[in-house]
Amino acid sequence: MPISHPTPHAITLRALVALTLLFPSALPARAQLQTPDNSPDEAAYLADLPVVLSATRLQQASADAPGSLMVVDRHMIRASGARNIHELFMLVPGFQVGLHTGNQPLVTYHGLSDEAPRRMLVQVDGRSVYSPYFIAGVEWNQLGVDIDDIERIEIFRGTNSAAYGSNAFLGVANIITRAPSETRGGSLRYRAGSGGINDVKVSVGERLGNVDLRITAARNHDRGLSAINDWRTSELATLRADWAINHDHVLEFQAGWSNNDQGTGKDGNPTDPERTARIANTFGLLRWRHAPAPDEELSVTWYHQEENGRDRFALSVPIPPRQSGLAVTIGLPFDFDYGFRTVRDDLEIQRITRPAPTLRAVFGAGMREDKLDAPLRFNSDERVRHGVNRAFGTLEWRAAPDWLFNAGFMAEDNSLTGTSLAPRASANYHMTENQTLRLAINRSYRSPTAFEQKSSMIFSTSAPVVTPLMTIPAGTPVSQTFRPSPDLRAERITTYEVGYLAELHPLHASIDTRLFLERARDLIEMRLENSSVGLIPRNNTRYFANSGEADIRGFEVLATWRPATGTWLSLHHTELRVDGPGDPAAASGAQPSGWVANSAPRHSSGLFGAWEFHPQWQVSIARRWVGGMSWYADAEHRIRMFRQLDLQLRHRLPPELLRGEVALTARNIDGDDETFAPRASWWGRQVFATLQLEL
Repeated sequence: MPISHPTPHAITLRALVALTLLFPSALPARAQLQTPDNSPDEAAYLADLPVVLSATRLQQASADAPGSLMVVDRHMIRASGARNIHELFMLVPGFQVGLHTGNQPLVTYHGLSDEAPRRMLVQVDGRSVYSPYFIAGVEWNQLGVDIDDIERIEIFRGTNSAAYGSNAFLGVANIITRAPSETRGGSLRYRAGSGGINDVKVSVGERLGNVDLRITAARNHDRGLSAINDWRTSELATLRADWAINHDHVLEFQAGWSNNDQGTGKDGNPTDPERTARIANTFGLLRWRHAPAPDEELSVTWYHQEENGRDRFALSVPIPPRQSGLAVTIGLPFDFDYGFRTVRDDLEIQRITRPAPTLRAVFGAGMREDKLDAPLRFNSDERVRHGVNRAFGTLEWRAAPDWLFNAGFMAEDNSLTGTSLAPRASANYHMTENQTLRLAINRSYRSPTAFEQKSSMIFSTSAPVVTPLMTIPAGTPVSQTFRPSPDLRAERITTYEVGYLAELHPLHASIDTRLFLERARDLIEMRLENSSVGLIPRNNTRYFANSGEADIRGFEVLATWRPATGTWLSLHHTELRVDGPGDPAAASGAQPSGWVANSAPRHSSGLFGAWEFHPQWQVSIARRWVGGMSWYADAEHRIRMFRQLDLQLRHRLPPELLRGEVALTARNIDGDDETFAPRASWWGRQVFATLQLEL
């Protein structure tokens, strides 16, 4: 049943609410730091180290962080040629990136996933975009930020629940947007290319008194993967305003709206036909920050976000005699309504202080409430509520110029699973002026989503059905596809790691190595059972259980040479071994197997480089080698090893002609690749041109 693709349409700006950033978004890539005693030797040692914010909530050098971080800055983002934010994780060691469909990206770290990765936390300026409503964790098309407004992405590789709570089970990505003060004036982007790529973005920045603000509106459109109804039209409008009340008081505000119209369903499928679905999101964030002195700050942050999904269609489903028990095939009418509405409110207070010359600390508390309306998924018109109260703290102690110790914790009271405590301890030893050895141990948890614990999907007839033997009234239950799992516990993971970081400043190079053992227990997996609920019994009704475990061990190495802002070369390699038999993580009907062993490639490598060979010209290349893996448990879904090659050529326009640049990008140019399952979907070559103008 073919359907026509809608043409890209105009962006509509709707009423938005308030908000802002958890962390300052415009920090220099290098910062001057000193030890508490202002030792000139220590100050010189730290002078050129990159500053990061996402490891402990404290501003610190990478060498002082209790884990490995990779920073993807806006120069790297531009050179990568990425249209979508999820594509940037292809540049990071240990990540698996794929496409279930062209409008459903998959991103996970160290495997343990299926078609709905849910074990990594993603934040935009401190606002969590982890969506623990249904099965998936991050809706990559609903982040509410345009890729050109990003200053950098700080990616903490490894568990970090001690700083960010239970959703930071395998890693944290903190997306930090550009400050409005850096984006004054106007800008325009237009992109077009193969696969129906047709993108446009307009941004305007102004200063009004003591307020810097930026408004961005964008729309991206493409036809998705080949031979699948997975086209996508994504729209967004965002506002950010920073008000410097005085030298130590700042009020930050953000608001946004996004909308995704996308193709879904399958040609010829009687219960999942080709159709159009829509998901819309609005958010607002407000933050007050008071920083009277260095290492002294008090902040209060509140954000509100709503997500609305629309996916409704009516069908008459044929039921053969072997299922119905009748002598003839009957048609049962259904009104499938997968629509939903979710509302989240989050309030947090945080204090950063230096209680002693050798100590720094951050502590705080917060509360979050999620409200869900999804009658079909929970078999109820009642609103499902989920609340989390939290308290956290981190203490950093510089015991000597060469030694730094860090201890942190997050205590959470979750309405679904009760109370948990996630601690962290680390020690960083600066062996020489340029080399650091790190030892760390973490314990983290992931609470089940409301869907995992409370889902109850029972399909009922929408109208009466008259058969030769009986009359089936409207509202009669027919079958059950999900049943509740009330006894679910939180997943837990304990991570041990040894890290080595070398900052070779004279060579403009760095080497970051991580050796790790991650022991995951009580993993939540989807199981199958017989069900007699409804007219038609099933042998594949889904439920969830804490039946999985995995031991993840291996190492990652990232080497970077960057002699200039626009010229660099980075190489990374990951070796992974995932062990621990369990039951299938997807509803494939397979028998119990060691699915975790295939959930990540054993070997993966990447190269990413750019060369600014002329002040107005830059060429960049990204190359990946990824071993075979399986997003599902069974052999039918195992994808082969693949390679990916991306190239881009950028030209800065002569200022006397226009202020801006043009770029030609070719992605995946070395052939089609399987991204999710053999023969199910192929990611082909993409070629597109981009025009960026500064107005």
